[in-house]
Amino acid sequence: MKFRELNKYFSKSKYIDSEFRELEKLCIKDKIPILDRDAADFLKLQLKIKQPKRVLEIGTAYGFSALITAKNTPRSTEIITVEIDLERAEKAKREIEKTKYNDKINIKIGNALDVLMYLNQKFDFIFLDAAKGQYLYLFEYIFELLEPGGILLADNVLYKGKVLSNKKNEHKNRTIVNNLKEYLEIIINHPQLDSTLVSTGDGMALSRRKDNNG
Repeated sequence: MKFRELNKYFSKSKYIDSEFRELEKLCIKDKIPILDRDAADFLKLQLKIKQPKRVLEIGTAYGFSALITAKNTPRSTEIITVEIDLERAEKAKREIEKTKYNDKINIKIGNALDVLMYLNQKFDFIFLDAAKGQYLYLFEYIFELLEPGGILLADNVLYKGKVLSNKKNEHKNRTIVNNLKEYLEIIINHPQLDSTLVSTGDGMALSRRKDNNG
């Protein structure tokens, strides 16, 4: 039996975060993917533990997870979020401007590979929630931007369970699944990362870049 959204089962709250309930409802209405309850709570907890100074998010959509990040980090935390879709990015900007977290979040529009090449700062927390088939290609750039001791959290790495299935995948999913498998093999075996996989949501991969203390 597969258990999903355990936190939702026990929580008395109907929403992932009541402060952003209208945006959550809008995302559901517009069929914009957002974090499920367990994944959102896992992200919140990692942010509160790490207390990052600079956060990079790849995959903004309507800005829901960027706002979750802003709420659960120190007031001085700087957040850069990258979105390839202009319409979604503009929607996210409007939604974020309605909140008190607007000055913490900087939306960059464009292909993540292009944006990452020109970022000239390091990050102590990176949240990867872009097109799943791109994780493998983004890793090299992400790793270079991740500070020693920094956290990399990737969402949806099990891709509806297909990454762990022995069944032959449809052609349209095969590349995504193979790329995710390779991404997971890299981070689990990388000499400069400590990584683990959790079944939260649709699978999350948590990595920490080693520092001088290991």
